Amino acid sequence: MTPERSVSRPWTVQEDELLIRAVGEHGENDNWKRVAMCVPGRTNKACRKRWLHSLAPDVKKTAWTPEEDRLLLELYALHAGKWAAIAKQIPGRTDDACSKRYREALDPQLKKGEWTAEEDAQLLQAHQQLGGRWGLVGQQLQRSGLGCRNRLFTLLL
Repeated sequence: MTPERSVSRPWTVQEDELLIRAVGEHGENDNWKRVAMCVPGRTNKACRKRWLHSLAPDVKKTAWTPEEDRLLLELYALHAGKWAAIAKQIPGRTDDACSKRYREALDPQLKKGEWTAEEDAQLLQAHQQLGGRWGLVGQQLQRSGLGCRNRLFTLLL
């Protein structure tokens, strides 16, 4: 009988330590089932994702440089939406990080100017309908989800 596993709850510091130890022991190439056996309550898929997107030593979490932004835009022009292919060519950046950077900052479709009273009203309505699903709110307003969240908090103060 397999114990019930959950992949949706946040990772704890202790689980991260177990994962780091397990990857050190078993490696990160095709050993994810063995790795997961060392992290109770986590699947091999969850362990792989946590390692590759958060804990691997070569994952960059620093601010994007102008050179990285330029490269991301060039690669997006060649591989639109193929984030894994794009990320392979930007050292230290994951597919998720590349996608988020493009959607939140570099997409030329994003409005970046001052907010209008009409947009404020649209934001309030979108938030009422969608709640904190900021990506969807941002899509409706053609602005970044983070920009929408920050604007709403400014309006509610």
